[in-house]
Amino acid sequence: MLRTKLPVATTLVVVATLGLTAGCGSDGGGSAEGDSKGGTTVGKALAQLPVEPSEEPTPTPTEDPTDEPTDEPTGNPLVTPDVKMGNCGWDSSNYPYAEVKIENSSSTKQDYNIFVGFTDKDDEVVTTGMSSGTSVEGNGRKTVKVKGLVADSAKKAKTCKISLATKRDALD
Repeated sequence: MLRTKLPVATTLVVVATLGLTAGCGSDGGGSAEGDSKGGTTVGKALAQLPVEPSEEPTPTPTEDPTDEPTDEPTGNPLVTPDVKMGNCGWDSSNYPYAEVKIENSSSTKQDYNIFVGFTDKDDEVVTTGMSSGTSVEGNGRKTVKVKGLVADSAKKAKTCKISLATKRDALD
């Protein structure tokens, strides 16, 4: 067997690295003295191996779900069902806009905050727009025009989507 010698500098670096890391994982902060872990670890956030699964895996997939949903899906949880998208287009200054229809389902006056994203054919955002504090009387209807914050002179925006719409009791 052919044996090569390590240069002295390399040997010193290896010895120093081993000496510095010998206490990693001890609660004493650098010393292995009093460490009940019985060896060196590479960090305190690592799990003890082997990790046991919390449930036994299913031997073969089944067609039937194993749980029963407790309620019906409500759509996008960030958009109140009172708000619906209307027509979209560009104004005379090439700013995209969206006509958003609000139908207040509450019997009391509500304030609505609406954020709209204007996206291109690849679903990339061209600009966004917002309407804040739009008040609608109880059981009332209103259409608001949400204008993009940036002009779109190349008319890249192909779709408009409501990304967030919230309502709350009116403050007045």
